[in-house]
Amino acid sequence: MLSNLIPYGGKYKIYLSASLGALAVFILFFWFQDIASGETGRVRKFILKGKKAIEARNIFTCADIISMGYEDKYGNDRSSLIYAVKEGFSYYSKIRISIEEMKINLDETKEHAQVEITALAIGQPKDRVAEKILEGEKGRFKVKLAKEDKKWKLLEIEFYEPVTIMGHEIGEAGLI
Repeated sequence: MLSNLIPYGGKYKIYLSASLGALAVFILFFWFQDIASGETGRVRKFILKGKKAIEARNIFTCADIISMGYEDKYGNDRSSLIYAVKEGFSYYSKIRISIEEMKINLDETKEHAQVEITALAIGQPKDRVAEKILEGEKGRFKVKLAKEDKKWKLLEIEFYEPVTIMGHEIGEAGLI
């Protein structure tokens, strides 16, 4: 059957077979890696999904990953966090994040996780020079996650040191 589809036969059949074989190995590798990594791997994927959503400035994905029960020590709830993210996207034309370290701690039930992250984040305000948002000790923060409907959701963010975002210091004073 395959030889009927490929007019030149031999040489192309070998390339096609090798390509399909490599694709099958690639798919099986990532499928097995997903199964073997368990909940820790799923939490890591969740964090990377959030990172990509922020870099892409995708407010819909950002809103989707925040729990309806979000509440932080700065007095923010889900609505105020989404508003702050939206304002950040309006302020910064580009945002780049490099996660330098990620420590994932799951509880015994694997329904809650606490993740300590160290990141470098650089934002470029419109018509201005890029500025560091997170770096070094100021780049360390903790997120608390919970499983809701079999999906990880963000419950809380806590910065270890006050950080400056959009010209405002975030720490004890809150996001807005």
